[in-house]
Amino acid sequence: MTDLHLIITRPEPGEWHGRLDVAEALEAAGWTGRDDGQLLRKNGAVWAVTNDCDDSSLTCPNGATFDLPSDTPTVVVVAACLAAAAESEAVQS
Repeated sequence: MTDLHLIITRPEPGEWHGRLDVAEALEAAGWTGRDDGQLLRKNGAVWAVTNDCDDSSLTCPNGATFDLPSDTPTVVVVAACLAAAAESEAVQS
């Protein structure tokens, strides 16, 4: 597994990019999915934006699902997704 180095810049005051930050980080880590970046998957883990308020959820390969409110920090969402995908990859090896 290669190292992933993320640089997540904060939006300017009053500017909001939804969960685009999460989608870009996951795509950089090899996650794939729909063209709009709102549903991505890797190794059986699935991350998706669930509503117009930018809440999202992570479904792990074992079926566990975690709801992630829109105010969950980007680094927490990305870390959870990477951990879920890595765990699945380790089990498959």
